[in-house]
Amino acid sequence: MQTQDKGKLTLAFRALTVAAALLIGGAYFSPVWWVALKAPNYPAQTFPDGVRIHFHVNGVFNGCKERPKTDDVYEEEALDCVHEMNVINHFIGMEPIEKGARLEIMAAPYLFALVGVMLAAFLFYSGPFWWVLPMSGIVIPIAFVADYAAWLWWFGHNLHPWGAFTVKPFMPTVFGEGKVAQFGTFSYPHYGFGLLVAGALLLVLAALLRRKSLKSDG
Repeated sequence: MQTQDKGKLTLAFRALTVAAALLIGGAYFSPVWWVALKAPNYPAQTFPDGVRIHFHVNGVFNGCKERPKTDDVYEEEALDCVHEMNVINHFIGMEPIEKGARLEIMAAPYLFALVGVMLAAFLFYSGPFWWVLPMSGIVIPIAFVADYAAWLWWFGHNLHPWGAFTVKPFMPTVFGEGKVAQFGTFSYPHYGFGLLVAGALLLVLAALLRRKSLKSDG
């Protein structure tokens, strides 16, 4: 391969890697997945999106919008839907949301920093097992869904007798719509997950270009 063509490949894979790193970094500060519960006792005028929470890689956050001010009945305020979700889950004997993924949440800033270091090394390293470096970013969306599904299983299969309603152990919906007791459940990826997937795809392409460049050396 001509030096000029190899230089273009190197420039391309580095540009893709930097773009992927920025997308993954942005995902760290973004909601990755959202879950909502809807029921007649949570009317749409008060809970337009249902009782909604957002999962980030570094915690669980309120996904409900502010209630509009109506005839001075109450001031504009944000609903605490993480609390509301815990109240609902308590009725069926489910653990509070904060019980889940505590170690993963604590480790998230360090893991993402490590991915950043590995992607920086990928820009220049061409020795043995170079492909491990981009894999650090490629596996993140897969790992998130696997961990999310595992914790949903744990929550649904570790119900306690304190619940007002008796529900058999179940697997909560990972993706899509479902029903638990009188509640409709909704679980879908948020834009942060799109950033992770986009970053992973760019890294796959960057790795293929890097492989092609390295093969030309051999």
